[in-house]
Amino acid sequence: MFCGIKYGSVSKLVDVILRIYSPGVMSAETGHHFASPTNHFWRALHQGGLVQQFVPASEDYTLPEKYNLGMTNLVDRPSAEAAELSAKEMLEGAPAFLDKVATWRPRIICFVGKGIWLAVQKNLDSRIAAAAAQAGREKTTKPKDAFDYGLQPYTSSLITPIPTGINRTLIWVMPSTSGRVVSHQLVDKIKLFSRLKQESDADKAGTLDTSQYRSIQL
Repeated sequence: MFCGIKYGSVSKLVDVILRIYSPGVMSAETGHHFASPTNHFWRALHQGGLVQQFVPASEDYTLPEKYNLGMTNLVDRPSAEAAELSAKEMLEGAPAFLDKVATWRPRIICFVGKGIWLAVQKNLDSRIAAAAAQAGREKTTKPKDAFDYGLQPYTSSLITPIPTGINRTLIWVMPSTSGRVVSHQLVDKIKLFSRLKQESDADKAGTLDTSQYRSIQL
């Protein structure tokens, strides 16, 4: 376990890292991700095709070896829902996570929750602006497009490519899988995980066009 916490499960060279706000109360008690029976995560992960067999929360530690998936948290403090976490807590967790991306080198980071992505996006945008200033380029204002779940227009380029050929990480965002989230039902989350699987496969095949994405070197 890379994170140093009981409910962290990440290894190097995973295809997808599933990034979570913080461990839920039940997850903190049991030591397993998405342990609440009302959470849609494990059902959506299976029915969306990212795992071939249903994986119960108690077997979350098997994901890296069996399915090349890893999981970790943005904030270690347990919370019943994302609203309990302050913006400050999430922003403070972003830099350390981005530093770890360069070590783990996943093909895709999937943020399970829009708010967690927005916290990391602020850090990415500040790094891009700082790099532009250092290079003497004029600061450009990123257009505010309507947010949509799925792939985001960013790539994190790795300074030192690895033998597998993975030299950058893509960013994917989906809504929280909590049963409390009424805007997206189980069927919606299944469809999003299915898209994630399809786009991960396309990236492996070299058919995913990311030429217009904003790039930051980690």
